[in-house]
Amino acid sequence: MKSKKLKKNIAIYTVGIVALLLVCWDLATTEQAAVDKSTFKLESEFDAITAPTTPVKVAVVPSDYSGLTDPVSRTTNPTYEQIEAMVRKAVELQGGFDGVIDKGDTVMIKVNLVGGNSPSGQGENTDVRVVKALIKTIYDFQNDIKIIVAEGTARTNDDYNVSGSVWHNSGYVPLLTDAYLSEINLSFLNLNQTINDLIEIDLQDDGTAYTHDFKYKVHKNELEADVYISVPVLKIHGPGITNALKNQIGTAPGCYYGYNKNSGGTSYYKGLIHEWYAPVKWTTEEIVDLSNISGIDFVVVDAIMCLESGKTYTGNNQVRFNTIVAGIDPVAVDHVCAKIFCLNPDDIAHITLAAKVGLGYNNPDYIQVVGATIDQVKKKVKKTSSATGKFGQSNRTWLLSSAFNGTDITVKHIPNEESYIPTANIDGWSEPVYFFDDRIDLYSYYQAGTNIITYAFTKFYAPVDQVAELYAGTHEAIYIYLNETLIYSFTSTANLGNSEIGDKVKTINIKEGQNTLLVKTLNTFGDYTFSLNICEVAPDPQYEGNRVNGLKFYTGTLTTQVPIHSVPDIYSKNLIQLENYPNPVTDFTTFKFSLPKSAITKINIYDLNGKLIKNLTTNYFIAGTHEIGWHTENLKAGYYICTLDAGKYSKSIKILLK
Repeated sequence: MKSKKLKKNIAIYTVGIVALLLVCWDLATTEQAAVDKSTFKLESEFDAITAPTTPVKVAVVPSDYSGLTDPVSRTTNPTYEQIEAMVRKAVELQGGFDGVIDKGDTVMIKVNLVGGNSPSGQGENTDVRVVKALIKTIYDFQNDIKIIVAEGTARTNDDYNVSGSVWHNSGYVPLLTDAYLSEINLSFLNLNQTINDLIEIDLQDDGTAYTHDFKYKVHKNELEADVYISVPVLKIHGPGITNALKNQIGTAPGCYYGYNKNSGGTSYYKGLIHEWYAPVKWTTEEIVDLSNISGIDFVVVDAIMCLESGKTYTGNNQVRFNTIVAGIDPVAVDHVCAKIFCLNPDDIAHITLAAKVGLGYNNPDYIQVVGATIDQVKKKVKKTSSATGKFGQSNRTWLLSSAFNGTDITVKHIPNEESYIPTANIDGWSEPVYFFDDRIDLYSYYQAGTNIITYAFTKFYAPVDQVAELYAGTHEAIYIYLNETLIYSFTSTANLGNSEIGDKVKTINIKEGQNTLLVKTLNTFGDYTFSLNICEVAPDPQYEGNRVNGLKFYTGTLTTQVPIHSVPDIYSKNLIQLENYPNPVTDFTTFKFSLPKSAITKINIYDLNGKLIKNLTTNYFIAGTHEIGWHTENLKAGYYICTLDAGKYSKSIKILLK
C-alpha cells in the first residue's frame, strides 16, 4: 500500500508513451497475430501482493454500540452529538490518527455530493454531521493543520459559493461559519475548477484504464495535500456500491472531463468512459486509477442513512444503518461495507482490482474488524437493476488454449475435453490471463479471425457441498463443463442477456474443495466474448446474483488456495500454529499444532493438484498444543500441503517428501 507521502513522488508530467507488451504463442491449427493487450493483462505482470505483518483494522460503530457513552437505537435518527461520538469511537478503535496526521499537515477531506436537491441525512450525499464530527476529531488530535473539504460534483458550476448548489442544499456551507469550528483553518475546494489548476498524472505501468493511456488530469491541491481522507456515503450503485474507492470519481475535474464526467470538457477530452467502449466498460479501472492517484490515507464512511437499488434517493429506497465505519485501508473498508450490505466483495470489480494492484487488502484473513461485528449490523439490501450490479462479477482470470479452426462446437479439438485439466504454458495453453471486464474479450486476445473454437479453464474452491446458480452469457455457441460433466450448452447466437452481462442459466451442484471449469466457445462473426459467475440460490430476484460466499476462483494449485475463512474479529494466523518435524520427510512425521480455543479440528493432507490424500483427524481438541503423527504410506516424493481447520481458524503448511 502507498504511504501518504508517496503520491507526491508520482511522475507529474508525461514522460513518454506506455509500450504494449506483445505476446505471441504457438497455435495448434491457427496462426495467432500479435496480441493487442488493451483489454487484458497477464497475471504475472501484476506486482505480487504479500500478507501484512499485522492485520489491517476496520472499525464498525453502530449507534447502539455498547462502547458509546450514549448509545441509541439504530432505528431513530441520531443527534449530531451522538454521531460525533460514533466518529470519535470509530477513529479510536481503528488506531487513531497516529502516523497519519502530523503537525503542519494539509488534510483534504473528499466528500460524496451527488444529489443537487438532496438535504443532508437523506442518504444521497455524505451527511454533513459526519463531516463536521470528523473535522472536530482531527482538530482535537492536531490543531496545527489546514483542513480542506473537497468535491467535484457532476453538475456544471455547482460550486460552494453558488446559491442553490449541492453544497448549499446539503448543509455544507454553514460549516464555514460554525462557531464549533471557528478556531480551525477550514476551507472548501471545488475540484472541477479551473483548467489552469490541473496537473497531468501518468500512471504508466501502474495504470489500468487503457482507454485513457493511463493518464489523468487532477486538481493540483489533491496532490499537494499531506493527508487525503475519503468520506463517502454508503449506497448501492451500478458498479456494485459507492464507498471509499468509488468516491474518487469525484476527483475527475468537470472542467476537463465534462459533466457528468463522461461528456468531455470544451475542446479538451472525451471524458471518463462510463459506457461500453471497444468493447470494455472502463468504469472499474477509472475508479482504481483515480484511487491510486488520490493515495487514500484514511476512510470514514457515513452509513447513517444508506440507499438501496441505486445512488439516487427515490422516496422509498432508504435503509437506516446508523453506523460509522473507519480504517486506513480503503480496500479493506470497502470489503467490510460490502458485507454490511450482504454483498460478496469478490463481486465488486473495483474492490478486487484495487487489491490486485496493491491499494489494500480484500482477503478477509488479513482484515480485523473491531467494534461491532459485521453480523451485528448487516442488512440485506436491494441491488441495482443495472447489469453489473445485478450480475456480480464474472470470473476474470483464465488459462486459454490455442485457437482451433472450425465451426462445429461438437468437435473435440482436445481429446477427452470434458476431463482435461491443462497446465499453464504447456501444450499451447497460456499463462493466467486477467481481463478488464466481465465480458471475457476473446476476440482481442486471439486476433485470429473468425471460424475458430477455443477453450478457457479455471478452478474454484467451494467451502461446502451446495446447490448454486450458474450465471453465463455468450454471443455464440458455448459448452461449460463442471467437474468433467457438461452442465450447460448453447448453440445459437446472442445469448448474453441482462444487458450483455449474463443471466441465470442453470442450477448446479458444487462440491467442497476444488472444482474445475472448462469453457468451450465458438467464434464465427467476430464479437467473441463470454461471462460466467457462480452464485448463491436466491428465491427473491431483488437479491439474486451474489457469488457463493467463500468461493474463490484460481488457476494454479491449492498451495495458496487452501480453505479461506472470514475472521471478523481477530487475525487467525497469529493465533493458530501448525508445524511438522522432520521436514523434509522420509516415512514418518509429527504435526504439532496450537489452538487458541477448543474446537472440532480437521487436519488433511493434499497433493498440489488439490486431491485429498489423507484425513489425519477430525476430532474435538481443547485449547492448547497437541501433536499427531503421520506415516507417509509410500507416497511418491514431492511437495504436499497440510491444512488445519478449527472452527473459524485455519492454517496450512507445505511438506516435502523425499
